[in-house]
Amino acid sequence: MSLRPIRRLSMTRALPAAVLLLTLTLGCANTPMGTGGSGQEGMDPGQPAATDPKAASAEAGQVAEHVWAVASGVHDVGSRLVFTFWSERGALTMTGYEAAQRGGRRGKPVNANSTQRAVVLALATAMQGNTGELQLTLRRGDTSWEVEPNASFHSLRPTEARTAPGRQGVFVLGQSTTVSAGLQQLLKSVEVPADGTVWVDLNVRVHNGRVVDWKLEQWRPIRAGRGGKPRPVSPQVVREAANVVVLYAPGMGSRTVHLGLRLSHRDNEQVASGWVEETRVDRLPSTDGDRGLATPTE
Repeated sequence: MSLRPIRRLSMTRALPAAVLLLTLTLGCANTPMGTGGSGQEGMDPGQPAATDPKAASAEAGQVAEHVWAVASGVHDVGSRLVFTFWSERGALTMTGYEAAQRGGRRGKPVNANSTQRAVVLALATAMQGNTGELQLTLRRGDTSWEVEPNASFHSLRPTEARTAPGRQGVFVLGQSTTVSAGLQQLLKSVEVPADGTVWVDLNVRVHNGRVVDWKLEQWRPIRAGRGGKPRPVSPQVVREAANVVVLYAPGMGSRTVHLGLRLSHRDNEQVASGWVEETRVDRLPSTDGDRGLATPTE
């Protein structure tokens, strides 16, 4: 099913409509589910067949809040952010993220509430009666974000997929601040030359909703620039990376999330700016050491 982009939403009606859509969606959740094309059972035998619409609505709102946390620091007009989720019985598990067309002219401030409400409605629309992957695309305009829900599509069910909203690896309060501190420490060793560009690869390990390790895999120059004193990485880049990680964290089992960052210095700026450009997920077997937040390693 092809869904047209959502434009000029009536914000006074968006959230109630989203809740209604979620309720209608989850009314179909009382019937047994198939394998989602993966050969695996789509339903956890330990979970009840029915899903609470209020819990699903709350989860969509929470996901929207974290999507906004990523988008709020993006001011470049024309930027496109693509979030991929696995949707199952009202639970959303993020499986992919990428950014494109970054680095354009700076736009005007954007209303946070309007954007979050549009994201909730887009998620609810795309989740209707579907188990599988769905993509949420945000395009930055001069004064607003255009939110586009894409049709759900069938794919292999990821092992980390959650089967109930608000359970099995929920958002852990305070993780963003802790992860930011860890990533900031890692990025201190990255040297961005004046008017130069570097690429950074970070690995973050998550287990059952918690970040348990992070590591700087490598960094390499893409553009040499004019040399001179290296510029430190902007705190905004660190916050963006941390917010992406926090969106990935809720899920079952152990995974390594690979983040690719593009960092550049321009003109006489005191810091190097940049963004998370791409991500990749590797599924891993669990270990006894996956118990909580770890210290960064280089």
